[in-house]
Amino acid sequence: MWLTTLISILYFGVAAYLFVHTAQSPAAATTPDIASGYFQACNCILFGLLGLCCVHWPAIASLFHGRSKDAGSPAGEKETVVDEGDEKQTCGDEGCKEGGEDDASPAPVAVVVDPKPAIKRQVTYLTNLKTFLTFIVVTHHTVCLFTGCLGNIQTMIMNPNDPANADPTGLYDGTVKPRTFYTGAMWFLLVNQGYFMAAFFLISGYFCPKSLDRKGFRAFVADKIVRLGGPLVLWSAAFRPLVTLFEQAYAGAPLTYEYDPGVCWFLLWLLNFSIAYAVVAQFTPKVKVGMPHPFVLLVIGMGLGGVFYAIKKAIGPWDYFGGMTMWTYGASMYIPFFAAGVLGGRNDWLKSVEEMKTWVVWTLRVIVVGFWVVYFLLIAQYTIPIPSVHMDPILGGTLPNPPYAVAMTLAIMQLFHQYFNATPQSQFMRNAGASAYIVYVIQGLAFCISGIIFVEILKAAGVPIVFEGTLFFAVGPDGKPTALSNGWIWGGWALVFVLTQLIVWPLGFFARKLPILNKMF
Repeated sequence: MWLTTLISILYFGVAAYLFVHTAQSPAAATTPDIASGYFQACNCILFGLLGLCCVHWPAIASLFHGRSKDAGSPAGEKETVVDEGDEKQTCGDEGCKEGGEDDASPAPVAVVVDPKPAIKRQVTYLTNLKTFLTFIVVTHHTVCLFTGCLGNIQTMIMNPNDPANADPTGLYDGTVKPRTFYTGAMWFLLVNQGYFMAAFFLISGYFCPKSLDRKGFRAFVADKIVRLGGPLVLWSAAFRPLVTLFEQAYAGAPLTYEYDPGVCWFLLWLLNFSIAYAVVAQFTPKVKVGMPHPFVLLVIGMGLGGVFYAIKKAIGPWDYFGGMTMWTYGASMYIPFFAAGVLGGRNDWLKSVEEMKTWVVWTLRVIVVGFWVVYFLLIAQYTIPIPSVHMDPILGGTLPNPPYAVAMTLAIMQLFHQYFNATPQSQFMRNAGASAYIVYVIQGLAFCISGIIFVEILKAAGVPIVFEGTLFFAVGPDGKPTALSNGWIWGGWALVFVLTQLIVWPLGFFARKLPILNKMF
């Protein structure tokens, strides 16, 4: 109880900071930024209130009813109050797996006694999939550091004024020879961004119904406040700002505190979605429906592709409202995939995925490869002369995403069930699976360390470096920022990739054993 209470109180402090910080926004701040700041502050207040109410509801109810006994959960189930920590949640970058499959620690508030416990399905492959996706997320972000997609100390080491490094939807005119790193890097980013966050939301949603049934509303929400809200507030308000201050000090930039969820935006919205589901579940009947045929899901994905395209055209500067990255994905993919996960968890859709016919599986794989080709052509038309290949950058880069996410998620889940579901797991995979959630949260620390090491290597090699804030650039003979050579870009990425993975996984494994952190992760 004490940890849930502490985290809830911290959210009130974060809310106060966000209100003050937003109210003091500079005159240049846009309306969407200001509205987003106030929304996030209100969101934090909601987390704080929910956490305190769930923990102390019997005492609160006694003030109105003159009693505390059986003032329990809105679900009206019989509860047994136990010590903190009933069940852990293993999450990845983007998704979480409820404990109970391999964890058995005490729950924050209460456990619902189920007289007929369900038979547990062997889902080792989901743990392995989550671990793989976390590895891909970290790798994805190391590539981002070298393509100007992620704000960090080594972002945009390729000169952003060089047309060869322009976004393919921008103004590249083919007059400058592109860096060899660019085409493959952008393709890799597109094929990941198009599905992996949606897959995390789907897996997370799958475990929500059974968790809510087992715990009841109060314990479910209190557990989410600890397991999701705790890492979110610790990283956003403490660890991430400390990393930023270190980067600023290293770059000689002014020191400023910056509240920033960073990659933990996923935890923010997974917490919102989970709480919303818990509330809705109190007033709606349990829906029993079988999993639609994969090809029906693909048709639905095509419809969501239209939604994606429409939002992309209309949303403008509101795409990041409330800390979402981005609402073009959030509305057309993340919400539908989380909802599908909830329906799948309620109706055991995993069985249908595991038993897909061979011809369906191979059709999905062919479709996925087809999308990979489309994404490659979308990028390559700007960097590699390909006769007769002319694709609309907006249509080609956005419309395929939802159906691609459907095909890719189904295909990769079936693939992991077929080839990576063996038990018992090796000790290495058990440790990696247990560490994946915290690895996702703290990956920014590893980027900082590996990036600074790369900068120091550049300096030692005699490459002139200039900082603009916490961004760094190589300097040409004219004293102006210039692009690094192909060799430095490829070698730098390989170094950052290897160092980041070698730092973040062992660090995550040992950090999750620390007091307090061992209750969150």
